[in-house]
Amino acid sequence: MPESKTDLQLRIVRRLLTKIADGEVRTGQHLGEIELSQAFGVSRTPIRAALAQITSLGAAERGVGRGLYVVATARSAEQLLAALPQEDDEQVKEQIARDWFQGHIPREVSENFFHSRYGLGKRSRVLQMLLDEGVVSRMPGYRWQFEPTLNTQEANDASYNFRLLIEPGAILQSTFAYDQQAANAIRTRHERVLSANTHKLSELFRLDEEFHLFIAECSKNAFVVQSVVQQNKLRRLLEYASLIDQGRLNASCMEHISILGALDDGNLISAAELMKRHLLNAMRAPPAFDL
Repeated sequence: MPESKTDLQLRIVRRLLTKIADGEVRTGQHLGEIELSQAFGVSRTPIRAALAQITSLGAAERGVGRGLYVVATARSAEQLLAALPQEDDEQVKEQIARDWFQGHIPREVSENFFHSRYGLGKRSRVLQMLLDEGVVSRMPGYRWQFEPTLNTQEANDASYNFRLLIEPGAILQSTFAYDQQAANAIRTRHERVLSANTHKLSELFRLDEEFHLFIAECSKNAFVVQSVVQQNKLRRLLEYASLIDQGRLNASCMEHISILGALDDGNLISAAELMKRHLLNAMRAPPAFDL
């Protein structure tokens, strides 16, 4: 299934608005087709269409010399992001992930299964997305296998017990080196999301992944990083199935900020203890597995 022009355009619009919301692209900044085409790795045609949509949304406007300039603030860009529709591919991907989580799909399936049930072709971008995110893996003979996921209470608890062994200890590693500049950027994104009137569940998940990976990378231990990357992948199906309470994710963001605060003060022991409490709080607020 080739990618639709609409999906590609929408993806570019989402990336641009995200950059504005995160402060990477600021109010008054020029939006050039050539520069964006090179940055996003696409031709100027979808960039031009995306810029037209950005303009129609009120996030940019023409200035002197017919140049296009950002007029949206970080807050207004966040509101526009929340109102954007999903791409067709994203909807199909989430439906497949939800069906697997809920036990409606066997672990091993043929390529024809995806074609007959979801209308996907051999070169489907949806399958590539699921492959990239660790949801499925290829098998010999045009077959696919769904990877283990956290779709039972037992698996969820085992995951958090593992993380309790790894993540607090990562902070206490002798090699731990706190990146203050990166931490400031992460804190800013957390504060922006918490202060917004509306935000998507997916953004809260991305923030959670980003935070835990950041802490792992500060440990300078490749095995810790590898473990956290794998745990992040396992949790993504929870996002697709919308099983995590948004209130818990908001509280999680606040706990992340507290951990960063301890690290700002150079108190690694306190930060490790806060990480332990954070993981225990998440473990005690599991998804509803009785679907």
